[in-house]
Amino acid sequence: MDTTLVTVTLLSLGMAGALSVIVWRMLRDEKQRSEARIAALAVLAARPASSSSSSPRLQSASPALAMPLKPAPAPPVKASPVVASGSATALFEEHVEESPWKNRFAVMTALGLVLASIILFALAANTSKAPAHAAAGGAATKNAAAVPAAGLELISLRDSRQAESLTITGLVRNPGQGAPLDRVTVTAYTFDDKGSFLASGRALIDVTALAPGDESPFVVSVPVSETVARYRIGFRGEDGRVIAHVDKRQQGPIAANW
Repeated sequence: MDTTLVTVTLLSLGMAGALSVIVWRMLRDEKQRSEARIAALAVLAARPASSSSSSPRLQSASPALAMPLKPAPAPPVKASPVVASGSATALFEEHVEESPWKNRFAVMTALGLVLASIILFALAANTSKAPAHAAAGGAATKNAAAVPAAGLELISLRDSRQAESLTITGLVRNPGQGAPLDRVTVTAYTFDDKGSFLASGRALIDVTALAPGDESPFVVSVPVSETVARYRIGFRGEDGRVIAHVDKRQQGPIAANW
């Protein structure tokens, strides 16, 4: 996200600079053309109207009939430095210039890029706010999850098989460093020899309020008629969260297959 914002900002600055250069060049060219026109008009306005009628070419055409007229001297006109190198007519000649649409298209493109950059920057700023709130919420959830859940110690576990059910009994203990537990539920899951799930059963442990250091027996019955190859148990708190347990027995349980 930071890289995107920096890229968009640099692109906006570059487009703004290019647009400024293009506008400056257009204004400079227009100013030069305007100054040239003004200088040319000033030169034409300063010429006398009789200069064109007293041409030496007309006097030499008929020397016998020509009258010895001396034209009045024209007042000196100081040539403008802008038109000193060429005639006034050359300034008004139609020159072939490049199409102005190139500069216009460049200006429109630059404006479009600047506008798009502003929109992208605004969208990126709005999007960055949502992950910030989500990160804050995620950090709080992560900190809450980092708190270790209270565990149980499995002291003993036995099972007995009836025709239509499997009964599992055991003893659990809340360790001395554990937290008080209320209404702990034990759940048993049964599986066949291929690992397929058969059935499950659930029951509350005998001691509903289990303080640190207390022990409680439990009995859970699973309604199953098939042959049970193995089973496993789990514990949940009153709020439904899983309570980890540590097996403190010498040997693991083996289900009776009869």
